[in-house]
Amino acid sequence: MIPWLLPPLAGSVPAATVLGGLAVRSALAAVIAFCAALLIGPLLLAWLRRRQVIEVETNTDSAELNRINARKRPTPTMGGLMILGAILAAVLVCGDLGNPFVLLGVLSTIGYGLIGLTDDWVKLTRRDRRGLTARAKYALQFLVALSLAVVVTLVFKARPAEEAQRLLALHVPFTDWSLDLSWWRGLPHVLMVLLVVTGASNAVNLTDGMDGLASGTMVIAALAMAAICVVVGRAPALELSDQLVYVRLSQEMTVFCTAIAGATLGFLWFNAPPALVYMGDTGSLPLGSLLGYVAVVAKQELLLLIIGGVFALEALSVIAQVGWFKASGGRRLLRCAPLHHHFQFGGVPDQRIVVRFWILGALLAGLGMASLAVG
Repeated sequence: MIPWLLPPLAGSVPAATVLGGLAVRSALAAVIAFCAALLIGPLLLAWLRRRQVIEVETNTDSAELNRINARKRPTPTMGGLMILGAILAAVLVCGDLGNPFVLLGVLSTIGYGLIGLTDDWVKLTRRDRRGLTARAKYALQFLVALSLAVVVTLVFKARPAEEAQRLLALHVPFTDWSLDLSWWRGLPHVLMVLLVVTGASNAVNLTDGMDGLASGTMVIAALAMAAICVVVGRAPALELSDQLVYVRLSQEMTVFCTAIAGATLGFLWFNAPPALVYMGDTGSLPLGSLLGYVAVVAKQELLLLIIGGVFALEALSVIAQVGWFKASGGRRLLRCAPLHHHFQFGGVPDQRIVVRFWILGALLAGLGMASLAVG
């Protein structure tokens, strides 16, 4: 909205031109998102309590996990509505909606938010307290991610030939290696985007199992991606074109990243241990998909495995647990998956696990950002 209102406003108030700067709008987006979350939070909590939208944490397949969760007080879920509302408010005010990447990010947020909201609502209204079936949930994610992947690929293909060739490739961090995905009309690139977006979405969803774990880690990852979007979108001006893939207009996703960080910080205000509300799938699915989408726009899909390393480890722990269980005839690799439950079952206090995962997330984010200086 600001980029649209700025020209007529600057005519009468010349000082208003400062609002057009990316740094100012990004900072403003974080502040607006944080304040919006704080304003929405109490109203949402009151509504969730009135409607008895309470998470049932003793309905898992693990008796030990049910025993641990029985100590917790009844807590409302669907707090992701707070995050989504704050992100959309900040982006609509500070973002350039004429930028195709921003517009696609808004639509993706809404799409994945509706999937998460539906899953949470079904979970709370069914007698068995189970959400959408795995098949239905993954099918909906697939449809939204596929639509996003096709449109992003078309946007990249519309660029001049040499630029499109660079954008329709998978680039390896810390090297100048890349894998061409433009053949067969860009279908491999579509599949890659589909994998990144759905994978990130489900990885964040798996991480959302302890008070503050997913939200705190998301703040760190979002801020790291914000810095990367600035550098990638301004690579020629920063004389980094030889080291990074320059993506025109991608710097505008910085506003999206800072909005994610601000909104999630606002949610963490209520989600810090002991949590007053859980984000539920309403928050974790769209947050993960956005993180994956930003990585696609910035052409840092593989780097996301480092910056979002905590989320990747959580997802890999589940894959390894299931694979080992099947291959070994019923033996377990971990006490329980995802990974944070492994440590929880080992007697490590929840808050210590959360803080240690935050520290690991910060270290991995720093490592990922170090790739910007490597050619």
